[in-house]
This record gives sequence, C-alpha cells and structure tokens, in this order.
Amino acid sequence: MTTDDPAPEPGPGHDAPDTGANAARAKSFGAVAAAYEAGRPTFPAEALTWILGPGRLQVLDLGAGTGKLAAVAAGLGHDVVAVDPSEEMLSVCRRRPGIDTMVGAAESIPLAHGSVDAVVVGQAFHWFDHARALPEIARVLRPNGVLGLLWNDADRVVPWVRRFDRAIRGDDFGGDQFDPMPILLQSDLFALVETARFRHWQDLDRTGLRQLTLSHSRIAVLTESRRDAVLDQVDAIYDNTARPPEPLRMPYFTDCYRARPSDLANYRRTLDAPVAPHL
Repeated sequence: MTTDDPAPEPGPGHDAPDTGANAARAKSFGAVAAAYEAGRPTFPAEALTWILGPGRLQVLDLGAGTGKLAAVAAGLGHDVVAVDPSEEMLSVCRRRPGIDTMVGAAESIPLAHGSVDAVVVGQAFHWFDHARALPEIARVLRPNGVLGLLWNDADRVVPWVRRFDRAIRGDDFGGDQFDPMPILLQSDLFALVETARFRHWQDLDRTGLRQLTLSHSRIAVLTESRRDAVLDQVDAIYDNTARPPEPLRMPYFTDCYRARPSDLANYRRTLDAPVAPHL
C-alpha cells in the first residue's frame, strides 16, 4: 500500500494497522496523491545509506506512493523501480527522474526471482498482508540482499505537534505505535534484524500544513463538513504557532529496520527459479 494512516494513529507518520476501515482508507490515497506529494516529508538520505550501504544497487521501492523514498534512492545513485497499487500515486512518481514504475502489490510483486539487491518500504509495511508479502519480498531479493523499512514519526514532545496530532486523530490520540520487529523475528525468511533512528525536519507554510493534513487517510475518508472542521483546527494551530515569513518546522524521527534474507529464504529461491542477472 502507499501510506501510513491506519487507526489507531500514534502520530503523523508511524501508525498501527486497523480492521474494518482499513480497506476504505487504503483506497483513499489515489484521490489525495497531490496532497500526499505536497504535504508529506521526504526521508533523510543518511537513513537510506544506513540501510543500503555502499555501491550502486538495484532497489525496489515497494508501496512507493508518489516516490518520495524512491527519489532519495535515485539521488544516491541507485537504479530504482517503484511499485505501488495506485496508478494515481505512480502518475506523480513518474515525474521524478531516474525511477521506473510498475503497478503492483506487495503480495504479488511484478518482478522476477532474485532480481533486486534491496527492497525498501517507506510508510507502508503496516498496510501489507505480511503472510503473503514477506515471501514475495524474499523471492525478489538476491542472496545477501537487504530489506529496509522506514517510518517518519513526528516528535510529539513539541507542544504544537501534539495539538496537530490530536486534531488529525481525534479520539484515537495516544494509540500504540506499530512495531514490525515481531513480524520480522517470527518470519523464517529474514534474519539479523537491526534498527536505527535518524532526525530530520520538514519546513511548512500554511498550505503545506493543510496538505499534510489532507494526505492522511483518516481525513481523506471524512465527510466534507468534518474535514473542513479539522482544517479549521489546523489553521488555528498554524496561526498560533508560526511566525511568518519563517517556516513552521515539523520535527521527525525516522525509525529504520534492516534485515537480510535467511538461509532458508535463499534456499527456497534457488528451488523456484534462477537468480536474475544484474542489469
């Protein structure tokens, strides 16, 4: 999938999956692709460098959305393919240089066995059907490849960020964060899970803060009147906090997880098909 807003939502960025409303929220992002592109933060290059290491790699950005993470990978000199189920999201991603795009899902990746050196997932892993997606990820990775998961999580120690978070999430304020570690550790397809955290900031004006608000699935599925009420709250937060012409700086932590295919995953791949050659 493409984004990071299933309930309960512990903050603008790092969320836990939900039942029931997830399907509607997941399908809502094509309609807000422009807001997602304009409002969501990018990812720090040092975080992706930590995941990928040195050298030029063939990288799959899975659940790529508008290609924010793919653009960072391409900027670091990697060969990148972005896969997402939303044609609307990918239409934005195609405007970025150096990125190939394909419509597809994490549970059925449209790539050959052993065809990429790395799979990276930004703000999307919690949307996947993990029982189906992890075997697919392991299938397309080459031996000694790497899976990298990234989430931008707003720093709610800052008072105005807490108010913004509450405006976005309403009654779900204070929910638990999604933790991918148990899923990775319980899988027999990945091993050597490592974690790291990086700090960065996003500069926002009034329009940018509104676009960030509109990019969240919880807001996208509201009625127009309820959505306008949330935007009024967000405007008030901006007016009471910002000091134009200086931007309002949203502080983020980027939480990263890095894992390698297990020996079992490598063995299964050799049984299925030969590893694809490097381009």
